[in-house]
Amino acid sequence: MLLCPYCEHENIDGADVCDECSQPLIAQTMPRPATSLERAIVKDRIALLEPREPLVVEPDAPVAMVVKLMHDHRVGCAVVVDDERHVLGIFSERDALMRLGADYPALSQRPVSQFMTAPAATLQEDDKIAFALHRMDLGGYRHVPITDGDRITGVISVRDILRYLTDRLLTLESA
Repeated sequence: MLLCPYCEHENIDGADVCDECSQPLIAQTMPRPATSLERAIVKDRIALLEPREPLVVEPDAPVAMVVKLMHDHRVGCAVVVDDERHVLGIFSERDALMRLGADYPALSQRPVSQFMTAPAATLQEDDKIAFALHRMDLGGYRHVPITDGDRITGVISVRDILRYLTDRLLTLESA
């Protein structure tokens, strides 16, 4: 159990915020970084990953159209938003495979909202890359929508993080 330093409430290990007072617990849960790469992951912000412009679709869009858009744009997900660009969910390649599968022809004209993952776990550009890694690992996500407040502004993927790690390793080796 993790004791909140603000209200002394016992929280489960790994909690980001206190269940009782909503104060951040990240300083209590994160081990001290031992290497330069670990320090960079804990210090650097998601903005450094340069989140890509997301493919956004409306919740009533036919899933066949969304799959075609993903193919045409060569992206692994579409972010489902309302008229004000609030994130409602995310539809990924995995959703297409696991939720549509062999029934795709029969389901292709149904709305994407029936097959999306909701609610979508989102992050902000000023969150740490370590948070993104943690969120992706815990949720088994390959894509995370990035928001400003509650409106979609970008999307990051595991590839973005791998590119960041590769760049950091090469930078550290040449130093």
